[in-house]
Amino acid sequence: MVKSNRTISLMGEIFYDLRTQRNFRLTDFEKVGLSKSSLSDFESGKSILRFDKLDAALELMHIEVSEFEYFFNNYHSDYFVEICDEIEDANYMQDTVKLKAINSEAGKYDNEQGNRMIFLATQNLLYGLTEREEVEVTDLMFNIEVWSYFELSILSFVVEHLNTRLTLSLMKDFWKENLHYLKVKKYREKIVQIVCRAAVKYISENKYSIAQKLLEDVNIALIPYKKDLFCRNMSRFTLGLLLYKSDKTVDGKAKMESSIRLFDELGLPEMKAYYQKIFDESVKN
Repeated sequence: MVKSNRTISLMGEIFYDLRTQRNFRLTDFEKVGLSKSSLSDFESGKSILRFDKLDAALELMHIEVSEFEYFFNNYHSDYFVEICDEIEDANYMQDTVKLKAINSEAGKYDNEQGNRMIFLATQNLLYGLTEREEVEVTDLMFNIEVWSYFELSILSFVVEHLNTRLTLSLMKDFWKENLHYLKVKKYREKIVQIVCRAAVKYISENKYSIAQKLLEDVNIALIPYKKDLFCRNMSRFTLGLLLYKSDKTVDGKAKMESSIRLFDELGLPEMKAYYQKIFDESVKN
């Protein structure tokens, strides 16, 4: 989603305030690959920084991305992010009443791109997408230049409707250009969720080699985050599903069952129920 000029300007203003309060000069950021002119343009609202560059600049000032987001949201309530969190909760809990309410509200204002993306996401979760809507979703995802949590959330809701070429291209780009996203827990969870949902899609289509490649890449990316049981458990369940469907039924079933138990032990009943449903449908079929 292309950010509004006001949003870009506000991000730059907050960065400027944080930088000057900590007595950093524009030239100090050259050591993390940011020129004086590019940072000046960002602070004055003329351009936006890529996530990895913003993260590197904040890290230099010993500021967490979550802290920067706190300052930003204090001035600019991110309505769409809040709605995406509500969609996620409703999806895990299979709360179709909530999903329908969000879908209906977004549909009233779907001439605005953010609401249109919310509408398409909930439309997919509730009813599936028409061929025309699938093309629209693909175009929207393909044209995103700067990924925020909102766009990642939308991708997680519609990833199964992207064609294989686009899905693999997006994932390749993340592993090549955007590993900084993984440093932030909520971004990391969303990216792993996207990969796992895509892998489940390809497993259901018997495209096991594609699913295996996606899971191999995400497991490599998760090596620095060995304590992140939530992300690793999503990946573990999906690997179990892959093994089960590719005739390694004993090992696959054991992995899926242990993953479900771990979600329970982590105090995540909605996740347990969500993956239990996938398990039951997979074993039954």
